[in-house]
Amino acid sequence: MDYKYVENGRLRRMLQKARYRRKVLNNPNKPPKHEKEQILQKYKNVIPIPSKKQELRKTQKSKISILKTYVELKIQERKEFLEGDMPSLRSKKNKLIKPKSMEGRRLKSPPIKDLAIATKQLSSMIRTGLPLLESLNIISDTSENVTIKYAFKEIGLGISKGSTMSEMLDKYPEVFNEMYRALVNAGETAGLLPNTLERQAKLLESLAKIRSQIKSAMAYPIAITLLTLVISFIMMIFVIPIFVDIYEQSDAALPGITQMLVNISDQLRSLSFYYKAIPSCFAIYFFYKYLSSRSSVIWWYHKTLLQLPITKDLVTKSCLANFSRTLSSLNSAGVPILEALTISKKTLKNKIFSRIIEKAYIDIQSGNPIYKALDKESVIPIMFTSMFRIGEETGELSEMVTKLADFYEDEVSTSVKSLTSIMEPLMIIFVAVFVGVILIAMYLPMFSMMSTVG
Repeated sequence: MDYKYVENGRLRRMLQKARYRRKVLNNPNKPPKHEKEQILQKYKNVIPIPSKKQELRKTQKSKISILKTYVELKIQERKEFLEGDMPSLRSKKNKLIKPKSMEGRRLKSPPIKDLAIATKQLSSMIRTGLPLLESLNIISDTSENVTIKYAFKEIGLGISKGSTMSEMLDKYPEVFNEMYRALVNAGETAGLLPNTLERQAKLLESLAKIRSQIKSAMAYPIAITLLTLVISFIMMIFVIPIFVDIYEQSDAALPGITQMLVNISDQLRSLSFYYKAIPSCFAIYFFYKYLSSRSSVIWWYHKTLLQLPITKDLVTKSCLANFSRTLSSLNSAGVPILEALTISKKTLKNKIFSRIIEKAYIDIQSGNPIYKALDKESVIPIMFTSMFRIGEETGELSEMVTKLADFYEDEVSTSVKSLTSIMEPLMIIFVAVFVGVILIAMYLPMFSMMSTVG
C-alpha cells in the first residue's frame, strides 16, 4: 500500500514512513533493506570468514578473551598498588596508624630539602599541563623519602574521591606545616596553584639553605673537638701508662699536672669508673632534657645568644631572613597580614623574636602600622623597620619584604663565612694547647730527672 489515494503529499509521506517503521518493529532481527545494502557496499572488498571454519572463529574468540583477562588483571594490580599497599594512616578517632610499608616507623616531618624538591616537581608538572592527580602519583612513585611517598599517595587518593588539595594537606600536619597549608589554600582559592607551589618551593629552599649554612658553621668546631677528645682518650689509655712505668723505676716525685694525668689514665683503664660514668651520663642527659624543656631556661639561652658578640649577628640575621621570606611569600599569595604574621612567627626559633612578633600583632590589631610596632624593639635593626615603613607607605610591602629577605640571606652567608674563618684558627690554637699540655705533662718529669743526673 503506497497511499496514492491521499492527495496531501506531506501526509502521504508521513503515512508511508509509519508503515515502514511498523514493518521493522514486526521483524527487528531483519535489518532494513537500505541498511543491508549499505553494509554490503561497505564490506564488499572484505573477505568474510566462512561459516564452516568454526576452529578459526574459536581461535579469534579465545584471543579476545585472553586480551580482556589481561586488561582486567592489570587494572586489578593497579588498584591493589594504590589501595592495598597503602592503607589509610588515620583511624576514626583521627589517630595515626602505621602503614604496612612503614611498620615499626613513625610518620615524621620530612627534610626541608626533600619537600622543596617534591614541591618544585609538582609545580613544574602542573605548569606543563599534566593533571594534578597524575602529578601526585608520579612524585609518590619517584620520591625516595618514605614520608613524602606516603603523604602524596594519600593526597592523590583523597583528590580522586572529591576532596580538595588543601583539605587533604590539613590531614597531615606532621608533614606539611601551617605555612605550607596556608600558601596552597590561597593558591587553590585564587586559581594560581602552580605559581603558589613554585613560591613555596623557593621558600623551602631558602630556609634549607640558611639551616645548612648554620650547620656547616658549627660542623667544623664540633668535628675538631670530637677529634681532640678521641686523640686524648687514646693517649690516656695507651701512651701515658708507658711513661708511668719509666717514672716508677726512677722513684722520682711527679709534678702535679703529671700526677693528675696519671690519675685520669688509671681511672679510664678501670672498669669501676665506667660503672659510675655510664649512669652519670644518663643522669646528666635527662637533667639536660628537663632543663631544655623549661621556658625560663630557653628564654635565658636565647637571650644569651643575642648578647654574645660571636653569635649575635648570625642569630639576628637568620631569624630576620626566615621571617621576611615567609611573610613575603604569604603576603604575595593573598594571605591576610595578621594570619601571615602568625604563621611567620612559627618559623622563628628564637623566643625573643617570637615575643616581638606577638607584641607587633597586638599593635597592628589596634590600628598601628607594622613599622611602628617593630621600631620599639632594640633588637630589630633600623634598616629592617625602615624598609617596612617604605613598603607600607608605597603599598608594595611584599616587594620590600622580599628584598629584605634577599639581603638578610646574603648577610647570613657572609656571617657564616666570617665566623668559619674566625673559628678555624681558634680551633687550631685550642687543639695545639690541649695536646701541648698533655705532652708537657708527660715529659716534664723526664726533664727534671735529666737535670738531677746532670
